[in-house]
Amino acid sequence: MYQLYLLINILSGAYIKMADIINARDLRAGNCFNFKGNLYLVIENSFNKTAMREGIVKCKVKNLRTGAITVEVLTGEKMEKVILENLKMIFSYDDGNNYVFMNNETYDTVEIPKFKMEYESRFIEENTPVTVLRNGDEILGINLPDQVVCTIKEAEDAVQGNSVTNALKKAWLLSGYEINVPQFIKSGEKVIIDTKTGKYVARQ
Repeated sequence: MYQLYLLINILSGAYIKMADIINARDLRAGNCFNFKGNLYLVIENSFNKTAMREGIVKCKVKNLRTGAITVEVLTGEKMEKVILENLKMIFSYDDGNNYVFMNNETYDTVEIPKFKMEYESRFIEENTPVTVLRNGDEILGINLPDQVVCTIKEAEDAVQGNSVTNALKKAWLLSGYEINVPQFIKSGEKVIIDTKTGKYVARQ
């Protein structure tokens, strides 16, 4: 009888797995949480101990539904921790309204609206590896590797006779994003970019 009672309650929704709750001070980069009806991905965080018992947590976060990046100030709040599914894919093409990503093994594709990828789109080109973030049936966005290889579409000419150590010049990636590079970098070359800072790291 008890087994039947338990089954009826499960089917009726009476037994639901409790959500994982996380305190604001325990948030770390890469965590995803549900706060006031929005899904946020933590980009950076800092915890400042003050006279207040809980202290103050400042989190640079990305709203995974709108693409907006903001700084949230939290003081002891508790929120639901969300475990996202990570899908390994590569960037395939731009269809005009969406960026299309493909699973290299199954050839399955997903589309992500451009407005959700205003920052990440600076550093993707054909075959760039990414992690697509999914929550149930909802595709939320992507995570980039810490470093990616990008092509220099155009670079300023080197300044002749410039002997200043670490002298830089302007260059543009295929996306049109402007970066500073050493004088020896030329158009068409491949360079390594830090996706957190958006800065040049090295020539590939």
